Amino acid sequence: MNLHSTKGTKLNINELAHLAILSALMVVGKEALSFIPNVHPVMLLIIITTLVYGWHALLCVFCFTLIEILIYGLGIWTIMYIYIWPLAVALVMLFRKEQSRIFWACFAAGFGLIFGALCALPYIFTSGIKAAALYWVSGIPYDLIHAAANFIIIYFLREPLTKLLTKL
Repeated sequence: MNLHSTKGTKLNINELAHLAILSALMVVGKEALSFIPNVHPVMLLIIITTLVYGWHALLCVFCFTLIEILIYGLGIWTIMYIYIWPLAVALVMLFRKEQSRIFWACFAAGFGLIFGALCALPYIFTSGIKAAALYWVSGIPYDLIHAAANFIIIYFLREPLTKLLTKL
């Protein structure tokens, strides 16, 4: 496999190990906070991983999704994860030059807010547009929690963790 870091060089074993650890942290962080609905560090880790490793963050996203499948089995949520988290990576890449703490907090909050709508998309094909709309609307309170949690987590932790990961 010919992997290149954001600087155009091949990923070394340390960088691959970092990506594996970041994938594991996504799972561990999500599971550790699972008693609080929609509060987890996944978006934080996707943002910092993408800012440091660029498109290689997709390795983390797909590894995270695979581990979640191994834990919970296959379900319609699997389809959601396969397009939602790579979309997050693509959007972070689009704005990767941005340095503002408030920008990234708002970005993550916005993503948390639309998460339910993005999750509703497969239901259009499996159950119809009414079912998809009901799924989305019934989850809006959780999307609000997701948005607020993302805002707080990213506001306080993105900058120091990005600096730490860059030093590693």
